[in-house]
Amino acid sequence: MEELSLAAIAAMTTRDVLRAHPGLGAAGAEDLAHRIETALRTAVRQERRSCVAECEHRRTLWAGTEDRSSTPPALRSEARFRGNEAAVLADVLRSRGPA
Repeated sequence: MEELSLAAIAAMTTRDVLRAHPGLGAAGAEDLAHRIETALRTAVRQERRSCVAECEHRRTLWAGTEDRSSTPPALRSEARFRGNEAAVLADVLRSRGPA
């Protein structure tokens, strides 16, 4: 699956709007594309932050399971694995940088 940039999605959406509203003009089209791209970047950034927070929450839950003395050894090992996995996913999402 080809990944489209947010700028490309904004440009495609702007072209669609221009077909429906041809009187917008070049300056209006440029402004619209910028506004759409900004909205998309904001939505992506917020979703990424939400995913990082969920990963961190799950890491905390698994760490609690691992640290509990009543946790069986097999589950403790699984909790460590899943906690580490959640931490790695959070790091990957953070490293993707701004949208």
